[in-house]
Amino acid sequence: MSHILADFAVTGHRIDASGARRGVEYGGRHRTPHRRGAYIAMQIAFAINLAGNAIGAAGFPIFVLDSTGDLALTGWIVTVSMVGSIITGVVAGPLIDRAGLRVSWIFSIVVGTALTALTYALFVAGVLAPWLLLGVSFLRNSADEPGRVATFGLLPTLAKQAGHSLESANATLRSMNALATIFGPMVAGGIVAAFGSPWVLVVDAAAGALAAVIVIVFLAVPGSAAAEKGRTAADLRTYRQQFVVAVRFFRYDKLLLSLIITTTILATLDSAVGTIGLTGYASDILDDAAWYGGLVSAFGIGSLIGTITYGVVGARLPRRATYLAAYLGFAAMLLLLTVQVHVVAALAIMVVGGIMISPIDLLYLQVLQERVPERIFGSVTSIVTTIVSGPGPVGVAMLTWLLGAAGTRTTFVVIGCCYLLIAVVLFFVRPLHRLKRPRFDDAQPTQPIMIGSLTR
Repeated sequence: MSHILADFAVTGHRIDASGARRGVEYGGRHRTPHRRGAYIAMQIAFAINLAGNAIGAAGFPIFVLDSTGDLALTGWIVTVSMVGSIITGVVAGPLIDRAGLRVSWIFSIVVGTALTALTYALFVAGVLAPWLLLGVSFLRNSADEPGRVATFGLLPTLAKQAGHSLESANATLRSMNALATIFGPMVAGGIVAAFGSPWVLVVDAAAGALAAVIVIVFLAVPGSAAAEKGRTAADLRTYRQQFVVAVRFFRYDKLLLSLIITTTILATLDSAVGTIGLTGYASDILDDAAWYGGLVSAFGIGSLIGTITYGVVGARLPRRATYLAAYLGFAAMLLLLTVQVHVVAALAIMVVGGIMISPIDLLYLQVLQERVPERIFGSVTSIVTTIVSGPGPVGVAMLTWLLGAAGTRTTFVVIGCCYLLIAVVLFFVRPLHRLKRPRFDDAQPTQPIMIGSLTR
C-alpha cells in the first residue's frame, strides 16, 4: 500500500480514508472552528486520575506490608498485579473497539476506583484476607489497561478539534506521566508518614471518582455518536474476527510494522540498561551502587525536558531526520559513559541522553494514532503493547550474563554499538521515508480488503 490502510472492508463495511486519518490535519484550509472544552476536560481528568494512580501505585506495597506483615505476600501481589495488566493488554483490544474509546475509558476509571474503594472498605471492616487482597489487586490492575489505550485513541480527535498539534498533545500527556513518576512516590511517602498507608487508597479512589465524573459529564467526543449510529449488526464483528483483523493490519502497513519492530528492540535494550545495566555501572564505574538512583533520576529529568521541548517544536521538525538523530545521539551518550569515571559527567550525560531519546517514543505513538483506524485502534494498540513489552525480561537476562562475562565497560560499549547499528540500519529502511506528517490530500484510497482475506 502506498500510504495507509485507507479502505478496510470488514463483513462488507469499510473504514474509509477519513476514518483512518482522524486527527492528522491541524491547520491550513482543513481547519475547523476550535472546540477546546472536551480536550481540556480530557487533560484534567487524565491528570487527576494519573496523580491518584501514581500515589496509589507507590503506596500500595507499603499498605500491603503494613496490613499483612508478610514481605513475600507483598512481592506476590505486585507480581500478580503486573500479570493482570499484561493479560488484559492481550485480550481486551477487541472489547475496547466494540464498546468505543470513551466508554472504555469510563469503564476503566469506574472499575478501578470501585475496586480501590472496596479494598479500603474491606480493610476497615477487618475482613481483608490475603487471598482476597490478591484477587482484588489482580482485578484492579487489569482494569487500567483499557483506559490507557482509550486515552491515546481519543487524543487525535480531541486535539484536532481544539486546534492543537498531535506532537503537543502527546507531549502534554507524556509530561504528566513523567511528573507523576517523579512526584508520585514523594507524595505517597508523605501521606503514609502523616496519616498511615491506608490513606493512599482513599486518595487514589477519590481522584478516580473525580476523574470519572469529569469524563462522564464534560468529555463529549463530536462524531462518536454519529459513528455509533452508523454501526450495523454486521459491523460488530466477533471477538476472533476483530483480533485477526488487528493482527493482519500490520501486514498492510509497512511503516507501522517497521516502527513496531524497532520500538520492540529499543524497549528491550532500555529495560535492560535502565535496570541491571545502570546498577552495574554505578557499582563498578562510579564505585557506589547508590548512584543508580541518581542516574535514573537524571535520565528522567532529561526525558521530561526533551518531551516538553518536542511538544513545543516537534510539529516543525522533519520526522525521519528527528527519529534517526535521536538514535545516533543516544548511542553517542552511551559510548561516552564508557570513557569517563566522574559522577558529575555521568549525570550530565544521562540528562542529555534522556533529552535525545524522548522523540522516539512520541513519534512512534503519533504514527500509531494517525495510521490505525479508530474502529480497530483498541485491538491493534493492545497487541502492539504486548509485542513491545514482551521481550523485556529476556533483555535483562542477556545483559546480566554479558555484565558477568565481559565486564561493565565492555557491556556499555556493546550496547552503545547496538544503538549505533540500529541507527545506521534505519537509514536504509525504505518505509521510514514515509515517516512524515500526513495530509488529507495525500490520501490515495486503495482497494478494499475483504474479511475473507483477513480471517482465513
